[in-house]
Amino acid sequence: MINVNKTAIRVIAISIVLLTSGYLFTQSFYYQNHFNANDYNDIITKPSVLSNTNKAPQRISFPDDYFHYGSFYQHENPETLTYPHNRFKAAFITFVKNDKASLSKLRFTVRNLEDQFNKHHHYPYIIFTDQDLDDEFRELASSLAGEATMRFEKVGSDLYGYEPTTDLKKAEEARIALNNTMFGDSEDYRFQSRFMAGTIYRHPLMQELDYSWRFEAGTEYICPMEEDPFQFMYENKKTTSFSMALYEYRETIPTLFQTVLDYASKHSHWIQPSGDPKTLWHFVLDENNMFNGCHLWNNFQIADVSFYRGEKYQSFFNYLDTANGIFYERWGDPVIQSLGATLFLTKDDIHFWDNIGYRVANYFTHCPSEKSLYSRCTCRPEENFDFNGYSCLKFY
Repeated sequence: MINVNKTAIRVIAISIVLLTSGYLFTQSFYYQNHFNANDYNDIITKPSVLSNTNKAPQRISFPDDYFHYGSFYQHENPETLTYPHNRFKAAFITFVKNDKASLSKLRFTVRNLEDQFNKHHHYPYIIFTDQDLDDEFRELASSLAGEATMRFEKVGSDLYGYEPTTDLKKAEEARIALNNTMFGDSEDYRFQSRFMAGTIYRHPLMQELDYSWRFEAGTEYICPMEEDPFQFMYENKKTTSFSMALYEYRETIPTLFQTVLDYASKHSHWIQPSGDPKTLWHFVLDENNMFNGCHLWNNFQIADVSFYRGEKYQSFFNYLDTANGIFYERWGDPVIQSLGATLFLTKDDIHFWDNIGYRVANYFTHCPSEKSLYSRCTCRPEENFDFNGYSCLKFY
């Protein structure tokens, strides 16, 4: 009797499944032949439209801002920065635009910096921009900084814009002439180059800093950092630092080096002698004593801010700024800062971060060569840009 009942139950259950499947199939076939693709939104958002198949489904309308979440976010920009100790003041700095892509890149790198280093130290962030960043942007970015403070600072056209004497027509002609070169046709690239090369150090927030860690949104730090790079710079009295060196496009700097030499001839009492092997002259000069285009990349740069806001460097930057090569050609901030270091510093003042893994644009990679380091990194030593033919590290 028991076996009969179990068999009957199985038959009934299977019958129910088959009947239900058949019903659902016929309903699906019906709707596929009676509703067009534009009705799909109605079906999933208002199931009641399926209850009466004799009536055409009614579309549901939403307010224009229905899916906008900006009103969910509120952000108070901190008035002051909090530093982790009183021996020196140091902060991360960068420049961003107010768009979704920039926000995503910024969040990626901040998350990366926090995970690899700053969650143990809580150095603050200064996010410069020339645009108004909404609450959503600021909240989503700052929420990743953990216990570190993050301040957003809008800069004016005096710092982010044309040099006062720039001939705008001539600048436009230069962008047209360089439209086949990377960033050659970009006005905004030149604004940012001028800002990051020199005018940023005139900003009030930069006056209180001893050290800055410049990072670029979207870049990646691919190894955990147990040592504090800020503390290393402070204890070893280093002025600036880098992790990669490469060539500049020659077509973007046809008169730059001559302008640098002109400045050097007028300020010879400040200039490092070219015969000193500790200087960078051998790094930037070829066998004919002409500029070879080599420069230290500064999208990852930890530096003593007092050098860049000081009399020597600012005098040099102002000379190049009024020459307007940033706008009449396409002088980039890495090559400007590298030539400034050549004039005023020696290799003893500069640190090469061989132990910090770093990646730009998912291509340019510095991967530590020691197994104790790369075994903890998300890179392979053979990816190291130092071995690339376009690297200038071999001349350093």
